[in-house]
Amino acid sequence: MKNSRFKHILTVPLMAFLALMAYANVHAQSALLKRDLPESYTVLEDDTLWNIASQFLQDPERWPEIWQPDPYLDNSDLIYPGDILRVSAVRGTPRILVSRGDRSLGSIEPQIRVERLESSIPEIPLESIESAFTRNRIISEELFESAPYLVENLGANLAIATGDEVYARGTWPVGTTSFEVYRAGRIYEGPVDDVFLGLEAEYLGFASITEDIDDDLRRLLINNSSKEIRVGDRLLIREEQRLDSTIYPSEPDQQVEGRIIAFLSGEAMASQLDTAVINLGTLDLLKAGDVLAVTDESTSMVDEVERSRLSFRERIRAIFRGERLEVPGADLGTLLVYKTFNSLSYAVILSSLEPLALNTRVASP
Repeated sequence: MKNSRFKHILTVPLMAFLALMAYANVHAQSALLKRDLPESYTVLEDDTLWNIASQFLQDPERWPEIWQPDPYLDNSDLIYPGDILRVSAVRGTPRILVSRGDRSLGSIEPQIRVERLESSIPEIPLESIESAFTRNRIISEELFESAPYLVENLGANLAIATGDEVYARGTWPVGTTSFEVYRAGRIYEGPVDDVFLGLEAEYLGFASITEDIDDDLRRLLINNSSKEIRVGDRLLIREEQRLDSTIYPSEPDQQVEGRIIAFLSGEAMASQLDTAVINLGTLDLLKAGDVLAVTDESTSMVDEVERSRLSFRERIRAIFRGERLEVPGADLGTLLVYKTFNSLSYAVILSSLEPLALNTRVASP
């Protein structure tokens, strides 16, 4: 009897402790959610992942912490227009669950699914190469100069970093509260007549508005910084990720040919998983996921056997005409385009037989 009473006395506090820990965990997780979040949200045609996450979360960046893919759906990691999203508790933790269409029971039979093969190149998990991607952008000088800019750090430090609050001035887009912070970098020009191709804006971090001070003055919190931020840096609307979790490489929609004009590192040569800047973009119908071949320059040679069959006069004529055989350049490597702009693109070097150099030729495979 004594042992039984002693066991009961221990069990009650233990159960209370476990319940308290579970409550603390749920409370900490629920702090992620907005207080006025909707009971459900139906995904619209023009929605972005950032807009959807903003419906539920105080910080949309933390979406992966509560997203719960449904393993019974095709492409369970993706969200489609018409999907219904709800918040629910899964083992005591808040999760965003998705409903898609009806789930009425019925009989199924084995069948063959035929799909067009987009590319002979196997699919690539985004996570395996995403660390090589840059968040820099290539924009016009006008867009950069017209963007809101930081005017003062509320703290005593000259350098601005994560957690600091700042004042910024400018013309603010209606309904937008989250921005990325950029600094002006290299200017890219074409080889002929110094034609402007774009200004490279270097990514520094992201910030969100916390208070409207005046028509053109805002107070912002630096949510995250990857580099030191300074007064004068610009704020641009946050950019959405264009690639799915799995990349299915494809060939460009038309035959293209261009050059590597820079490497993100600033060096004269680069190798596998480095980023190259190429002088091809959306104006050339290039898109994220396109694969390009990197090749050596073509060369020419004289067919001495053929010339030996010619008469003296014909040989002289062939020499003056410069008649030679064109030999295609050797393959040097492969690029995967992951970010496109009007006249330029960022591409990661998937493979290279040797370090690639500036001005190397790139073209459709």
